[in-house]
Amino acid sequence: MIPAGRVQSLTGLTANQLREWAQRRDLIPPDIDAGGPGRPALYSWQTVLLLRIAVVLREQFRIELQAHKDLLHALRDLFSGVPFPTLRGCVLALRAMEHGELLSEGMVRVGDGDPDTLFLRLNPHLDVLEAEFAPQDHSGQLPLFRAVRIR
Repeated sequence: MIPAGRVQSLTGLTANQLREWAQRRDLIPPDIDAGGPGRPALYSWQTVLLLRIAVVLREQFRIELQAHKDLLHALRDLFSGVPFPTLRGCVLALRAMEHGELLSEGMVRVGDGDPDTLFLRLNPHLDVLEAEFAPQDHSGQLPLFRAVRIR
């Protein structure tokens, strides 16, 4: 779990913006709420990925996030339980800004019958998360994943 202070540096959000999105507007709440003074809210890597995507939607595409609150909650469910390595080479397809779908980059096609879709590449966001959690001991094991002993 990632404390709120680290989330700010990973997403570019200020403390006030993160609180606004997480608590006041309930756009992307933390995985574990703050436990009082000295106990910051904690976020999973999936939630940080979603926050980074929300920043792109707001900053680059000028999309009002409050109007798409249900989509953000659905995207949280979409990322839940998805292993980090399987997201490499994927894009997030936002179909008519109503629902999201994970596709491999090679599967992205635009058809006549498809609703308007916004495609967001995940690799740049995964690169930031991976750099943040790169192993310090050259073991190749990211701290995002528990080491499993194989017999």
